[in-house]
Amino acid sequence: MRKFSSLLICLCKLIKREKNMNQTAVHTINRQDLACMTEITLEGEVTQLGEVRNFKSHPYLKTHIPEDISISWSALRSGESLKEHYHPCASVLIITEGQGRSTGDSQVDIKAGDVVYIPEWNLHGFIGKGENGFKALSIQFQETAIFESEENPETTYFDRESVPLEERQLQIITREELPSIHEAIVGGVHHNLGTLKNFSSNTLLQELFPSNFSCSWVKLENGQSLAPHRHQEDSMIILTEGKGCFAADKEFPLKKGDIVFVPEGANHGFKTEANQSFWALSVQFNPTGLYENQESPRVNFLSKFDQLIERNNQIAQDFYNNNHTFKISIDSLEKQNTLLDCLQVMSDHFQRLMYLRVGLCDSKAHGKVFMEHFLEELGHNKSLAKERKREKIWDPILESSCAWFVQRNYLLDNSERIIMVQMVLEKCAHLFYSHFANTLQEKSEHINSHMHADEGHDEMGLDLLRDEPDYKYERYFELQKESWSIMNLFIHRIGELL
Repeated sequence: MRKFSSLLICLCKLIKREKNMNQTAVHTINRQDLACMTEITLEGEVTQLGEVRNFKSHPYLKTHIPEDISISWSALRSGESLKEHYHPCASVLIITEGQGRSTGDSQVDIKAGDVVYIPEWNLHGFIGKGENGFKALSIQFQETAIFESEENPETTYFDRESVPLEERQLQIITREELPSIHEAIVGGVHHNLGTLKNFSSNTLLQELFPSNFSCSWVKLENGQSLAPHRHQEDSMIILTEGKGCFAADKEFPLKKGDIVFVPEGANHGFKTEANQSFWALSVQFNPTGLYENQESPRVNFLSKFDQLIERNNQIAQDFYNNNHTFKISIDSLEKQNTLLDCLQVMSDHFQRLMYLRVGLCDSKAHGKVFMEHFLEELGHNKSLAKERKREKIWDPILESSCAWFVQRNYLLDNSERIIMVQMVLEKCAHLFYSHFANTLQEKSEHINSHMHADEGHDEMGLDLLRDEPDYKYERYFELQKESWSIMNLFIHRIGELL
């Protein structure tokens, strides 16, 4: 009963962790993923729109963007025009790329970085200029976008009521006009923000934006980074120019046109390489920007230790979800025996690793952890060999991947040994035994006993990493990545042999 309870607890932890990760998973949606409109028909007349892509045409964004906010990508190629029209709601057009010109009540040139305020009843159209025309974000603070319905757009191309011309002029706020913020202070620590320009620093935009919307320009360049952090509200990062990288629990490249939706509580950060830069729009569904108050921003920056832990949890979850070995059914005794044969290879090497780690340790605090772990693991390889009652197999991939961990031990310091053993080997063992314990054809004493004996091994000594200086963590992240890569090789090979 005790072993069954341990198994149930482990499975529940896995399910809960995956559920929490799904709830705070960052979603990336590219401009091309959104449905495209190029024309509408109004009273039998076809009107060209250029290109309009409504964010809410994507099911995920539709459920996460507030109902009374509408956002669309818009684009006009060079020489293309959007016919003059007006509508009963004010609108904002943020030029993200290229150049153009407005027509109608106001004839002004527009360029990348301009925020164009379009008052209600303003007669306006646009023409794409230059080599490539322009791209923009069109925002309305109402439930439906102006061109959301092809049959019933919220606009008109016909006569309008008389409104004084001075009350319906376009106003342009250039990016250069907005003051820049370069850092935020949290807990007395200064955090680099790159360049941040809050729209609410402009009185007109502050009055226009509703109580559930704020927006800022953000720029990172030449190796700058925004450290991993989280906040208690949804956020969108919309890359408008250049390219960079999402850098938090996982890393992946970003390019212009990408929409990164960050749910509340999700870890996220961004960085650029030495010769990279990007401009982006940071949108929150809140009346004030995250960094509007520099000395009390609404964010929590993660310590290097927390980043290491969060990244490890994400790597482990991806490892479990993506490795084909965990999708194999152990539907015969032959497969079960092969599985145990593979575990014997790791178990023998792991015993050597435990001896070696204790022998090489030169720290009393680390030594206490290493000895406790060693005593709890002592003899597990012999009990497995006794259970198997078979000759040991030899496989070059299994042997070399397991030997890597043993040999690596000679080159690591004590904290690095905790990362390799606790955060990777024991974390993987927890996933492995939790998964296979209830899928075997016959009871395995080795696997069942590890369900209880290994509980908590993946957390032993982690607190000793908290006080390590930040400069060491670059190496810690690298070791973490290398170790999981070798572990993936080992588990993948088991799948091939099964």
